[in-house]
Amino acid sequence: MVAWLKPQLVSEMMNRGIPRPNIVFFNSVINSLCKEGRVMDAHDVLDLVIGIGERPDVITFNSLIDGYCLVGKMDKAFKVLDVMEVVGVEPDVVTYNTLVNGYCTNERIDDGLALFREMPHKRIKPNTVTYDIILDGLFRSGSTVTARKMFHEMIESGITVSISTYTIILGGLCRYLCG
Repeated sequence: MVAWLKPQLVSEMMNRGIPRPNIVFFNSVINSLCKEGRVMDAHDVLDLVIGIGERPDVITFNSLIDGYCLVGKMDKAFKVLDVMEVVGVEPDVVTYNTLVNGYCTNERIDDGLALFREMPHKRIKPNTVTYDIILDGLFRSGSTVTARKMFHEMIESGITVSISTYTIILGGLCRYLCG
C-alpha cells in the first residue's frame, strides 16, 4: 500500500471535517502510480477506493489496464477488463485501445489484431487511434502487406486518417524499403 494513503488516513480526514477524497483524486493517484510502474500499489489504492465505498469508474480501470500493459503483464490487464464488466463499468474505446496497444508494444501483434477484430462484437467502434496503434504494430512486426490492407480498410470504414496515421504509414514504408 502506498505509505501515506491508508484507510486510517481517509477516516482521520473525515473525522477532522475534511471531505473524503472523491474518485477523481483516487484516479489521479492510481494513474500516477501506474505511470511509474507501481501497478501493485495502484491496485492497493483501488482496493482502498472500494473499501471506503467509492465507486471506481472507467478511468480508474483504464489506468490500471495501462499500468499492467506498461509492465508487460497482459494477462493481468485483461483480468481488469473482466472485473470491469463484472462490477458494471462499461469498457470504452480507450479501454480497448489501451489493451491493443499493450499487445502491440509487447510484441503480441496477433493478440492485438484478434482484440481489434472483437471490438465491434463488443459494440466498441474502432477509431483513428485504434487504427494508428494497429498500423504501427503491424509495421514494427514486419507485416507491411497486412498494414497496407489495414490502411485501406480504415479508409473504406470512413475512419478519419490523421497526420499521425500518415506519419506511421510513411515511417513503416521507409523501414520496409530501407530495411
